[in-house]
Amino acid sequence: MNQRHFLLLATLPALGLVAATGGPSHPEPYVPAPVSVSSANYATTPREELLLSISDRNKINPATRALEPLTTPQRYVFMPGELYEADISYEEICRRLAEALTKKGYLNAVDDQQRVIDPQRVDLILRVHCGERLWRNPTVRTDQLTWRAGMTPPPRGRSLTTLGGDVLWEDRAGGNDAALGAAAANENSPGFGYGSSAAAPAEGSPLSAGSSVALAQGRSGASEYEATREFYLIVVDAFSYAELMQKGANAKRLWTTFVAAPRQPGQKFSDVLNTMLRVAAPYFGDTTSGLQMFNDARAQVTLGELIVLPDEPEAPAP
Repeated sequence: MNQRHFLLLATLPALGLVAATGGPSHPEPYVPAPVSVSSANYATTPREELLLSISDRNKINPATRALEPLTTPQRYVFMPGELYEADISYEEICRRLAEALTKKGYLNAVDDQQRVIDPQRVDLILRVHCGERLWRNPTVRTDQLTWRAGMTPPPRGRSLTTLGGDVLWEDRAGGNDAALGAAAANENSPGFGYGSSAAAPAEGSPLSAGSSVALAQGRSGASEYEATREFYLIVVDAFSYAELMQKGANAKRLWTTFVAAPRQPGQKFSDVLNTMLRVAAPYFGDTTSGLQMFNDARAQVTLGELIVLPDEPEAPAP
């Protein structure tokens, strides 16, 4: 008996998963990666309000924010910050970033020949950090806000020590979560000495289970990041051009916008760059309340399981 073969096509909405149709060999469900934005205007937001806003609950797919251009456009010049591995050049990232910034009223003061147009009218220096790197919590800085501090603060004070090596835990950047967790537990254990076993973190310590920087315990979710992983990042730090010329490394940043997307298998930075910039455009120069997290809104077409059906019986001859 002949058989007919049907190859099912499953069209999935962005937040949906591949529907199972039975059988042991289905592909893994497709879970789109979120793009997050954290932004702080240090110059206009009172300190207490700023800290509350940055530490507020994450917002999952919040209402679309209206893009409100500046009343008075500001002119800027890009400067490279910390550049990490990417499949796209820093120059191309800045070109696309400039398009997004223009929508908010920030105008590039450099022409196509890389000449500064009317230097006396430059308002801002925008320092750009970008590329792929390990990170944990993609939020903006709330301390050490001068030019001299970059993505992470320089080591200072007491650091975590294990097996003779100094390791500094920085909540936002993260690190080797397991090793840092063991080191913190040991340092907080009464009478700890070299060669003793690890103890649980002390209650109230930076790595205790109830703290805001508790380490991951094998959990993950769209609403928060709880472990260090590979992120694609674009971080824009804005400084006053005049103050930077006057104070140098002591100049204070005016605002920072931090855009991030967890790297997915087989994904490149260039694949998500436009989405990251589109999501970030309304927030440049503003202060956000918690992480603004947006899931990828593209539909996904997936090949389903091959289903074999018997032939329909032939109609009897008249």
